[in-house]
Amino acid sequence: MGFQNVLSIEPGSIIWTIVTFLVVAWLIGKFGWKPILSGLKVREESIRRDLETARAERERSSALLAEYQMAITNAKKESAEIIQKAQESASEVMDSARAESKELSLKMIERAKSEIERDTDAARTELKKYVADLTARAAARLIGRTVDAKEHEQLILDALREDR
Repeated sequence: MGFQNVLSIEPGSIIWTIVTFLVVAWLIGKFGWKPILSGLKVREESIRRDLETARAERERSSALLAEYQMAITNAKKESAEIIQKAQESASEVMDSARAESKELSLKMIERAKSEIERDTDAARTELKKYVADLTARAAARLIGRTVDAKEHEQLILDALREDR
């Protein structure tokens, strides 16, 4: 009995349901519609501002990204220039060091040649004196008299000069 009562349609109930619906709709329209609309407008405005802010931030971030990429490109270019300059500087230093060492070695060779020439001349002079001394002794033995060593040396040196 109760289940059939719930599903049965009675004309009085339909009228009361329509009247109740209209009263609720009028109350919502009179008292609830404006706050709901104003709340929706506030929310719409908030979403609009958020979208504008997001758009502005995206543009700003794009500009910053472009700026950073430009800075990175410039930094790479500068680092390449610095490396190039360092390599050129190193090459110049190496060339300078090679030139200095070559010049130093040439000076050392010239100095050694000079010393060798000077020592050779000294050895020749010493040898000449020694030969003159030996010759003077031999001549003294052959002549049978002692001649002053200085006098013999002078005689031999004079003879050598005449041979040249």
